[in-house]
Amino acid sequence: MAAAPEAIAMSAGADLPAELVLIAQLCGGQVQYINEGERRYIHMTELHFYVRGEQKVMDALLCLNYPNPTYPTKLYLPTNLGLGLNWNENAYILAKQWFTWSWKDVSPNQPPIAILAEHLRAFR
Repeated sequence: MAAAPEAIAMSAGADLPAELVLIAQLCGGQVQYINEGERRYIHMTELHFYVRGEQKVMDALLCLNYPNPTYPTKLYLPTNLGLGLNWNENAYILAKQWFTWSWKDVSPNQPPIAILAEHLRAFR
């Protein structure tokens, strides 16, 4: 049985960590760190981003410590967007099904907003 997720900080009415302020500006809802098992995520509610010039709004999870040196960070979305990308992983995280694609070499050694921007670059 997986460990219960642990929410660390929330954007609504709580002190938001400074490194999450820019991400919160891209979201219509809460932004928070969540730990599940050994992994640390940023859960983004109503993340606004563009896919081939079309605006999308959906929740997203940014994993900051994925245990693979080629894929040390991952962005999970609630749906497979297609686009010819290699959607190679379906994961059950925080009691929900998520999808991610093969997008490698996004270093965890940079601010979370830079990690997010690198992953969203796949949708240009």
